[in-house]
Amino acid sequence: MTRAQPEGYDKLAAVMALDPGSCIFRRFAKLNAKNLLYLQAEVAYIEEDLQHIITEDKNSASPEKANYPYSVWELKESLHQKDEYPEQWMKVLEARKLLNEYNAALLQQAQLLQFSKPETADLEVLQEWLNREHSEKRYFSPEDQWSGENAEDLIALHSRHDNTDKFTRLVFTRVIPFFHRWLGYRDTSRKDIEAGVWYYNNRRIRSWTYIVSLLISALLPTTSVVALYFIQQTAAKLIIIFLYNFIFVLVMGLMVKARRVEIFATAAAFAAIQVTILTSGNGSS
Repeated sequence: MTRAQPEGYDKLAAVMALDPGSCIFRRFAKLNAKNLLYLQAEVAYIEEDLQHIITEDKNSASPEKANYPYSVWELKESLHQKDEYPEQWMKVLEARKLLNEYNAALLQQAQLLQFSKPETADLEVLQEWLNREHSEKRYFSPEDQWSGENAEDLIALHSRHDNTDKFTRLVFTRVIPFFHRWLGYRDTSRKDIEAGVWYYNNRRIRSWTYIVSLLISALLPTTSVVALYFIQQTAAKLIIIFLYNFIFVLVMGLMVKARRVEIFATAAAFAAIQVTILTSGNGSS
């Protein structure tokens, strides 16, 4: 039995399943905030009503109601008293139900606010796929869920760039798209038939960027020492020190997840080593 090719939202779901970076959805920030405001107002009204009922029960001549502030059991037992309407406990139950709804919505909103916006490259890939689907068949309804004004309302459930350095992020967002446009699209073995997209192994890309980082970290100090050893003029050596420190700081910023103070301290140590080589070389000559 031949399996039918997925269409519409089935095909979009296949794309998101293949590439977690494409799991981009709307936050509905304004609507969620309005919902919280409405719930808050409802709870506030119930709070006022409950306080008013408590005051009335306290000022009443009923001996049973006089014990309500001290006995939850008697307050709950008011439900079984047929001669009197248990208004206070009914309002408590109403408040409890609405508070659960309000607190759940509040916690969900807090979690939603922690999600980051989608990476520009990931969003562009998804939008390009959607445009291709629109041109071939029909639009996803409702339209413009991932574009236009809604683009500012989007969140990413996952990013392939999490916990990566700037160099790896640059490879993902610039190098891979450039490679795909000029050469990668010809490799049909990378194309997923069901989703209709090309797949690049994120783990393999990270491994290659890590190897490149190791090679550069090994070559940069070594070539600096070699250059300082063979160059005789002091002015030229100072220029070499300046250039290597400039390149070193750029490499640290791109390839290492380090804080500014750590980059500054490492750059200062690297410069100090080069100056030591310079002074020792001048002394021996």
